[in-house]
Amino acid sequence: MFSRLISYLEGNNILYNYQFGFRKNHSTSLALIDVVDNIYQNLDASLTVVGIYLDLTKAFDTVNHDILLYKLQNYGIRGIAYQWFKSYLCNRQQYTTINNVSSCFTNVPCGVPQGSTLGPLLFLLYVNDICRVLPGENVKLFADDTNLFISGVDVSMLNEKCNYCIETLNQWFIANRLHMNIDKTNVMVFPKTKTNDICVKLNKIAITKVQQCRYLGIFIDDTLTWTHHIDTIYSKLMKYVGIFYKVRSKLPLSVLRNIYFAFVYPHILYGIEIYANTSSIHFKKLITLNNKLLRILQNKPNKFPAKDLYLNFNTLTIPELHIQQLLILAHKFLHHKYLLPNAFANYFTPNSAIHSYNTRVRENLHLDSVSKNYGKRTVKYKASILWNQLPSSLKEFSSVKYFSNKLKKFLQTADIDTLHFTLQY
Repeated sequence: MFSRLISYLEGNNILYNYQFGFRKNHSTSLALIDVVDNIYQNLDASLTVVGIYLDLTKAFDTVNHDILLYKLQNYGIRGIAYQWFKSYLCNRQQYTTINNVSSCFTNVPCGVPQGSTLGPLLFLLYVNDICRVLPGENVKLFADDTNLFISGVDVSMLNEKCNYCIETLNQWFIANRLHMNIDKTNVMVFPKTKTNDICVKLNKIAITKVQQCRYLGIFIDDTLTWTHHIDTIYSKLMKYVGIFYKVRSKLPLSVLRNIYFAFVYPHILYGIEIYANTSSIHFKKLITLNNKLLRILQNKPNKFPAKDLYLNFNTLTIPELHIQQLLILAHKFLHHKYLLPNAFANYFTPNSAIHSYNTRVRENLHLDSVSKNYGKRTVKYKASILWNQLPSSLKEFSSVKYFSNKLKKFLQTADIDTLHFTLQY
């Protein structure tokens, strides 16, 4: 039933384009890129951006069955299929067992069955129409994580708009029996110099303004230097220094390599498209710590070349991983667009879409004009520059896996500076 339902929804393009949760080829990384690029682009246009991070209380457990069934009908799920879903949702019961003593059965009047295959998809349908609440504004969703980024030139009008938007969204939540937790809802203003000019309220209660906020596992700060997130990764990895010293003499190198990729590499890789998009000054200490961890595991002296530490484990440095991930995104767009969400359908623009002249750069990516460093920091702009400077022989590989492997070897042997690209701003 899940396969039939998701096939119907995607075939008819029913699901909201900016819903990134529980969907194939959608990820937190892509959701982050979409949000952060939007912030950079607005700042480049000299606009003030207000990010409103909404928190819902037990969203999956408070789904109203009658409202959900009404929405299923509205989306075209009728007849026998509708009756099947009605039977699936209604008259469910639960009980608790402690020390072999069971409670009485109690009806479950609301909520989608969590842990089930259909539960998350039904919740996506339940909140799907939130996109119609604020015409002209793209509410960013990752399952129940609801976020809104509003921009404007005039700060007073922007402040008024923010208050209208949060009040309108709250009315939608109330109508759908969902509850917004005001205490955990936050507001962030970009650039931070405009913070004092913005005051967002709900029910006459001022929403807390923060300097950094955890969003899909990444700490976004109002300066967009990503220092808080880098510090968080650094703190997580520091605890492995002593542990690695103790285990390096007791385990073979192949196992030590697996330990590195199990406990260190995931922390570094996640969100690297975002947090490594800053001055090298800010993540220099993270690079130094990563070098140290590799040196400990490989039992190498301090003078051993750092580049060889990465070659021995067949991995890349943090700046190289950043470049690799951006180029893989560009490769997917050009060769396998179906691997990206609909929200990324027009993310890049090939030169061939701008003009029909048969020039050497026809298959390169078009660079949008930018007026400030903010524009140069968008993933779209940086990935386009990097792609255009890749050797033609690399660009021709259509397989994502083959391209990734060849790109890794290229980055391992090439000097990053040969790409005429710098992380300094």
